[in-house]
Amino acid sequence: MNEREQLILKAIIKHYLEFGESVGSRTLEKKYNIGVSSATIRNTMADLEDKGLISKTHTSSGRIPTSEGYRLYVEELIKIRDISQEEKAKVLQAYNKRMNQIDMIFEETSRLLSKISQYAGVVLEPAIKQEGIRKVQLVHINDTTILAVIVMDSYLTKNLSVYLETPLNEEGVENINRFLNEKIREKEVFTLSDLGEFFTNTELFVPEGFQEDKGVDEGKLFFEGGSNLLEGNVSDVMKIIDRVKLFNNPKDLRAVFSQFIQREQYKDGEVNVIFGEDLNIPGLEDFSFVFSVYTLGNAKGVMGVIGPKRMEYSRTVGLVEYVSEEVKQLLEKNNKGEVR
Repeated sequence: MNEREQLILKAIIKHYLEFGESVGSRTLEKKYNIGVSSATIRNTMADLEDKGLISKTHTSSGRIPTSEGYRLYVEELIKIRDISQEEKAKVLQAYNKRMNQIDMIFEETSRLLSKISQYAGVVLEPAIKQEGIRKVQLVHINDTTILAVIVMDSYLTKNLSVYLETPLNEEGVENINRFLNEKIREKEVFTLSDLGEFFTNTELFVPEGFQEDKGVDEGKLFFEGGSNLLEGNVSDVMKIIDRVKLFNNPKDLRAVFSQFIQREQYKDGEVNVIFGEDLNIPGLEDFSFVFSVYTLGNAKGVMGVIGPKRMEYSRTVGLVEYVSEEVKQLLEKNNKGEVR
């Protein structure tokens, strides 16, 4: 595209993001200070339409951006806008707490991303099953439930619930706890996978969903603000139903985001944008996912924001970029033992 085409495409997208409606050449001339006549703007809009970057609506002579127009805008034309000092202060205040528990860090991150963006915040925990464990503290909750507090080599902690097939009193839990920590000390590297095998091979009963839902073999999903995504397109009942089904099914949501950590094209710390229609998932066609990949131990995770395709990309990309950098620093501090 030449400079004039870029300028007009950016103006059309800016108008659509702000007002959700098509825009014509006369409005572009008067409102966006493009510096050429409406006739020139019309000719340029025709060229942009021929290139598949904008399309004409049925209700007016105005134009709206196509998915290809959005994609070009996101990849080449947007200027990333830094989040406000007030928003940065909220992030720093949240992470200044003495947080060394994985669930606490990622739950807070999804909440922050949702609250600041006003969309949905998503964090997929890495499948850190091969990370070494320093020690485990088994806490007797009742005779059929144990809480396992796991301290990993990175000094991060993780909580898992273990359910008992045969009731066990507090003294019995303490005996198992001593035996387990002896096994950890004896082995050069004792991992989360080893812990799962330990529970399976002893008389402790681990339900079928333990490994899947509690994060031993797969990362846990933290999803905040799904209700923010149900407010649009209320007239399209089937789309609402598809969204509700998806947002209420953590396993399906996790599968959506897991695919991004398996692609080498997404590098740590870089912010990416994926459009809903590219995912081929019912209910996400009208959304975009702005995300960053990060590494914990020897595994990767994802954090980001899901919002409408008409989201304010420059601000959302800036938000995800800032939060992901803060999380990276927090995890590094834990890994060095600076946060206890």
